[in-house]
Amino acid sequence: MYQMSDGLASDIAKGELRILGKRHAAIDVKAFCEQLDLMVGVKVAEVIMNQHQFRLGKEDASTARAERPKASVKEIVDSFAKADSVSGFGVTKVVIPETPSGPVGLTISNPCLTRTGGASKALLFSYWCGIFSQLYGVEYKAEDVTYDKNLDLLKCQIIPK
Repeated sequence: MYQMSDGLASDIAKGELRILGKRHAAIDVKAFCEQLDLMVGVKVAEVIMNQHQFRLGKEDASTARAERPKASVKEIVDSFAKADSVSGFGVTKVVIPETPSGPVGLTISNPCLTRTGGASKALLFSYWCGIFSQLYGVEYKAEDVTYDKNLDLLKCQIIPK
């Protein structure tokens, strides 16, 4: 039985990749997001991906909290940031607010996706909105998403709605 705290595990004989205890499959997320944007339009693709990723972030944060009830928010968030790195999203840094009503600063260096709208934006940031919504009991949304090509840095503010 895998648990969220298990980190990264692979079993080539079974054809399995597990990150934080959940089975994953490596896919070309850039192609996936671009195709979704083309099929249904950028706004609809962003809504679809947001609904999925937000719910998933809430579920994963709930599981992490249940498995580690005494862990601090920082410890739980750090495990999700590490999962971003091992799963290929990029190197995620999170600045946790002092209070649940404050903004969360989030940066991803060397991001796998660089678009600041559509499915790409929601794939990278809505998951984090779900995590903080679950951990703080206040619903969050991603705002001010920017990409600096020179620094290869994607950043946003995750703020309470």
